[in-house]
Parts: sequence; C-alpha cells; structure tokens
Amino acid sequence: MSDRERLQQIIDTLPPHQVHALLTLLESAQPVGDEEFARRLAEAPEEDVDEETAARILAAEAEQGDLVQHGELKQRLGL
Repeated sequence: MSDRERLQQIIDTLPPHQVHALLTLLESAQPVGDEEFARRLAEAPEEDVDEETAARILAAEAEQGDLVQHGELKQRLGL
C-alpha cells in the first residue's frame, strides 16, 4: 500500500471537524517548507479521539511493520 493510499484510509476515518482542521493546516496562501510544516504539525493541539479511531490509527501504524506490544496498546487506548 502506498503512503498516499494509507493517508486516504486514515482521512476516511476522521470526523468532519478533524478533516477541516487538517485542511486548515495543509492549505495556505504560500507553499510551506518541510520544517515549517513539521513545526505547525507539532504545535497543533491534540484532538481527543474515541477508542475505535485510536484502534484504527494504531492498526494503520502497525501495517507499516511497526510492532505495538499489547501493554503499549492498552496504555495508548487508556485501558
């Protein structure tokens, strides 16, 4: 699966207000360099997500080959 396809899958799971926030971050009047984009992303407030969304995100991350231990998964989900 390509990065673009994986990103599309993640975007498809987002609620409308998060899609709008992402668009606001990505769209700008002038092109943004990688460093500026990374800074904006790091400064963006975290959204609270429900358990199902968190599980989907973790599953998408795991598809890349990243292993998530059971204990870490429970911690990330707040269980």
